[in-house]
Amino acid sequence: MYLMSDKIKSVVNSVNLVGTVVEFEYKTGETKEEKIPYVSLKGAIQFGDSKAQARRFERYVQQRSKSKDGKEGKENKLYDKTLAFAKSVVSLAQCKKEDDKATVVGIQGSLATNDYVNDKDELIESLKIDATFFNDVDEGEAFKGTLDLEGYIQSVVEETKGEDKVETGRLRVTLLTMDFFGNVIPVKNIIVPKELKEGFEEAYQTGQTAKFFIDYVVNKAPEKPKKTGGLGQQRTTDGKSYVEMILTGADPALDEDDEGAISKEAIRIALAERKSKLAELKETGYQGSKGKSISSEKRTGLASGKKKPEPVNDEDIPF
Repeated sequence: MYLMSDKIKSVVNSVNLVGTVVEFEYKTGETKEEKIPYVSLKGAIQFGDSKAQARRFERYVQQRSKSKDGKEGKENKLYDKTLAFAKSVVSLAQCKKEDDKATVVGIQGSLATNDYVNDKDELIESLKIDATFFNDVDEGEAFKGTLDLEGYIQSVVEETKGEDKVETGRLRVTLLTMDFFGNVIPVKNIIVPKELKEGFEEAYQTGQTAKFFIDYVVNKAPEKPKKTGGLGQQRTTDGKSYVEMILTGADPALDEDDEGAISKEAIRIALAERKSKLAELKETGYQGSKGKSISSEKRTGLASGKKKPEPVNDEDIPF
């Protein structure tokens, strides 16, 4: 798909998870204006044995779209399916008896930003999953967590560890993808493993557009060493499990002038809009549980009449 120089159309932003629902809640209601029924749900799905392999998801579905030109809105076929799923879920947190079984499900969705100001007045930039489909899982089907992401390669850096910054032989990549409304989503710390590093450095660079295939992979930090001195036998502290986004493959990269590529100017505009929204969020401050992330807002655009996006430095938009 050809992307105009200052506009970004749809890109691939797909998340696939198969696992156990560990937390879940939902509510139903009606919209204020047209009294359209809706169902809103949120929860967490764990796609492995480790608690680190849990990811939060959300879903909001109206029974129909808003009325337009005197005509009733179009029926949303996903409403009944989503409501039925919500009523059927048994989360791991709800399982009290030994024979209780938590719901196992496959979730298809996309990444979205989940930015907010916490109770310490700190701006937190994070990601969440906007779920679209909830699919039955065949018995014995393996749990998994995968991402297919298309976007603009913002940075590629050597990974280092420790105070001495020893290179690990891996790369860390930041990819700028988009949500449904065209809001930019920075996906940081995509890991290029050692075995793919040489090929990646030869074929991909900042400023290009590429589609990445990524697996969520669980790892365990090394044990913390015993302290010297003290008295008697000291305990070692097990390292905590954590999940990394590991690159497993990628489609050929596109240069800015290629058909289907995302231009530097389009990224400049998108990042300026994000920077402006984050500033407004920070200015509003902590909103408690009623706080609203910018991920739920439609992209305003430069001609919206709202606050002018803040400028973005050239360092943020690599060639």
